[in-house]
Amino acid sequence: MNHALAVVAACMVAGVAAPTVAHGDAQISSRLGVGGGARRLDGGAIDGRFEMLLRAEALFGSARPDVVRVGPALDFRTGDFASAEIAGGLTLLLPIAKGWPLWITAGAGYAARDDGPSGAIGLATLAFGYRGYDYHDIYGFAVDVYVTSRVDFEEPGRFEVTAGLAFDLALIFVLPAMAIITWARGGDPDE
Repeated sequence: MNHALAVVAACMVAGVAAPTVAHGDAQISSRLGVGGGARRLDGGAIDGRFEMLLRAEALFGSARPDVVRVGPALDFRTGDFASAEIAGGLTLLLPIAKGWPLWITAGAGYAARDDGPSGAIGLATLAFGYRGYDYHDIYGFAVDVYVTSRVDFEEPGRFEVTAGLAFDLALIFVLPAMAIITWARGGDPDE
């Protein structure tokens, strides 16, 4: 029964997303996140959790800012540097205020763990922050605050909730590199 509901939900999302993707433009973003929270282990024990993640998505919608967008998302993560996790899913971006949307992501993937059993996982993320619209290209800068819940499909009693900050990779790496190149060359690199 759960599989049938998942198929119906996927078809509904695809039906809503397909016209948007076919007639819209793409805006991509990638962020490095750091956060922490708690996880529930077998037997009900709860302990703290540190996480570092790399998150990216390609969102499609009308060719203008502050519109509803939907698209695929990727999530690479480590928890306490004792797990390597990869998940894919779907992100829905809802504009709240000019340049300040809410992201809702749902997905599934696999967690290889040193500190517990490896297996399939599900995740749900709610994020809020700044996301720019690039009028000249497809990359939109983003910075957000997020809350993520992850559940182990094999042992649903094992789950965790974390929260943190995610900063755009271009802001962390590309812009400083461009500033150093500009300084080294003694001028604007576009001139």
